[in-house]
Amino acid sequence: MYIPRSLFSSAYAHLKANAHFATSSILILCALDTDSICATRILTSLLKRDYIQYQIKPIAGYQDLERVNVSLIRGNEALRFVICLGLGGLIDISAFLDLGDAGGETEVECWIIDGRRPWNLENIYGGGKGDDDPSVRGGAVEGGRHGVGEGIGGIKCFDDGDIADDMGKQAEAFKALMEMPEMDDDSDSSDDDDDNQDSEDEEAGGGVHLVLDSEDGSSQTNGKKRKSSEEPDESDDEDGSHSRARRQRRDSDASSGASTSSTPIVNRHTILSHGMNRPLASSSPPINSDIGSPTPQLPAPRQLSTKQLRRKLRRLRQKHTTAISAYYAQGTWYGEPVSSLLYALASDLGREDNDILWLSIVGVCSGETYGRTISSGPPRAIAGNWIVDTREEQVLAILRDEVRRLNPPDITTPPNQNQSTALQTTAKSPNDTAIRISPEFRFMMIRHWSLYDAMLHSSYLGTKLHIWSEHGKKRLHKLLAKMGFSLAQCKQSYTHMDMDLKRSLKEKLERYAPLYGLDGIVKAGFVRCWGWRGCLSAADVGYIIGGILEVGRRGELGTSGHGLSAAAMAAAIKAGNMEAREISEEEVRRQEDLEVEEFVENFWTAFDALEDIEALKSHLPTALLLHRAILRTGTALIEKRQIKPLRAFRLAVVREGPDLPIFTHPNALTKLSIWLSEAIMEQERERGAGGGSRGAKHLPLVVASLNERRDVYTIVGTALGAQVEAMRRIVRRKGREIRKKEREEKKKRLLEEEGLDPLEGDEDDEDGEKKKKKKEEGDEEDSEEDSDDDDEDDEELMKGGRNRFSIAFQEVANSTQARIRIDSFEATVVEVKKEDLAGFLESLSFKSVVG
Repeated sequence: MYIPRSLFSSAYAHLKANAHFATSSILILCALDTDSICATRILTSLLKRDYIQYQIKPIAGYQDLERVNVSLIRGNEALRFVICLGLGGLIDISAFLDLGDAGGETEVECWIIDGRRPWNLENIYGGGKGDDDPSVRGGAVEGGRHGVGEGIGGIKCFDDGDIADDMGKQAEAFKALMEMPEMDDDSDSSDDDDDNQDSEDEEAGGGVHLVLDSEDGSSQTNGKKRKSSEEPDESDDEDGSHSRARRQRRDSDASSGASTSSTPIVNRHTILSHGMNRPLASSSPPINSDIGSPTPQLPAPRQLSTKQLRRKLRRLRQKHTTAISAYYAQGTWYGEPVSSLLYALASDLGREDNDILWLSIVGVCSGETYGRTISSGPPRAIAGNWIVDTREEQVLAILRDEVRRLNPPDITTPPNQNQSTALQTTAKSPNDTAIRISPEFRFMMIRHWSLYDAMLHSSYLGTKLHIWSEHGKKRLHKLLAKMGFSLAQCKQSYTHMDMDLKRSLKEKLERYAPLYGLDGIVKAGFVRCWGWRGCLSAADVGYIIGGILEVGRRGELGTSGHGLSAAAMAAAIKAGNMEAREISEEEVRRQEDLEVEEFVENFWTAFDALEDIEALKSHLPTALLLHRAILRTGTALIEKRQIKPLRAFRLAVVREGPDLPIFTHPNALTKLSIWLSEAIMEQERERGAGGGSRGAKHLPLVVASLNERRDVYTIVGTALGAQVEAMRRIVRRKGREIRKKEREEKKKRLLEEEGLDPLEGDEDDEDGEKKKKKKEEGDEEDSEEDSDDDDEDDEELMKGGRNRFSIAFQEVANSTQARIRIDSFEATVVEVKKEDLAGFLESLSFKSVVG
């Protein structure tokens, strides 16, 4: 079931009406990323205003999700709602959480608010109440303020518009498969040879029950087969939970040291048919009601044999199965940020204020650092140029309007003060807590660093100038020299720079930066002050919160962390005795638990810091440490030529160095991979890779980092280059189309000025008449078809840049003996045992990793 944006407030009213005020009946499960933490802050502020008790539980991965199910959900009679923020969209959540029996007193309602795509169709079309429920129409929740479900229960996904607008084919296929009768494909396989007697397929409705991969690579259903409503279900066990047995099998496999322990991320599209008695063709003869006037009897329709019906049913089912498989096979992408959806809920309730707006802005702005600015559709024209909109840009435009509405300019402020071009670093008064739209540079935390360091560590500027090389640093020095800025001034803290230099910085950058390919280095940003205590931009807060989550105290602990060091563990294993080996395995499991505890501890530190300016300022060094490590590690990989091109992707492996412990966190490693991808794209662009060479494909990048504490590699796959290339292809094609259209209009205008018929031109009258006739008869139809084809081509190009590493990782996990764990909510992150890395990469090189 899904809840459209227009009914967010009705869903909250439903939660408010059914929540217990005396006990904690709401459990909020939050992913460990900045966007999800901001969304949690927004939701909890709404619940506090209604005096609703809740419990927050940070979730590090799928294994942690199963532990929470055992400790907090299963058997909790007081629990009424489970709200998943930033997680759950990729999986069938009912396979991980015991949400109770349908219609039972202990039934729990689950909300999924997640920006990761693709959606798991089981959550949308199979996880809500049945079709008999009056509140469900076509998978969407209908009704007024109190019409969101009769009672509680089911799985409800918050829709940002993708489900209602773009998933009509998937919904039709899912429902059609759900209503199809069961049949045995093997018994009539010989019928496929006879295709001459087939007639057109008749319509059938329905849905599908999807299957997730198990640990050992086989497929298991995440519940019993659904049978017809008249047939009783005798396959339930005493507790009524088939998914519980499946979880127990997964736990037993993990404890017994199974070769793979991958957690399923997306459905594997195995389809099970479900029973419903529904005739496919009518066998009743036509009835002649006029007895007095004999009329010729129409021939009765030819009745299809059972074999023909089975063959048609199989083909229809194959058609719908292919549609669903194609949806999942696109790979992964991102929808609207979670914090933006929660702000939409607050706005519908009339409770938006500066605090909630600021949290939403921080959550949306943080997506850029993780490469989540994927295009949302075909490009549009602005001032004659074709540009590609991103979901983030569309949301930011709305947030800018909200900033202007909630923070009107002060009419008592002199106009000259409002026109200052320097970055705002101090508040205007002791009580100034307003949010303002301010020009921001694409530098790293410039207010809290020197201008030189901010430019040096900027992912955008550093990769454009090739800052990892001496030549790149000289280019940076030349840029500053052309701007008239001395290195001595630039290496001072920005707050201590000369005021004239700070005022002229924006103008000088806009003048000289394009000479170095730095277009768009100045953009509109957001800044907020907390009186005299401090002033931070939304990007600054995003960097700080990300640093807390990804580094925390890990950088100070060193490689060893807790307990035995990695070297001591390796020595114990090398000794060869069984006792030492058992101790090592036990220590590795303990290190896993300690790592999760560290991640959770960092979560609470970041959660508290979001609304504490002093805590944010105190963690500035942590954020700076992270980005210094990214620059050092990325520079070392490029200078030592450790980025190797393979068959389907490029590979970079981080095995050593002082910053190695930092990149054990998947999000930190993702930031490194984004930095490297941008650097590689700039290298290819300057080498002229677009001339038909292999480099023009912009191969995806795989980055692996050694976790010495657990003797595994954390691997991240990014397809940023392919995604950017897909956008560029659309922009280039649209540019050619608009230039062609301009030439045709110009030619037509010149012919009209000369008094000639544009259809005839300089050709004979006969040719002109033929062209006129052709235009009258077929041009309208042709233009409609061309328009449809262009839209489909644009959509296919945008899908062509999506990240398919999630699918490739699962295929390798199911086809090899490598010890692999897919536990992160980011589907493009995987862990592989150190000694199995080579085999894993070899198998991965034969997979398609870009759609």
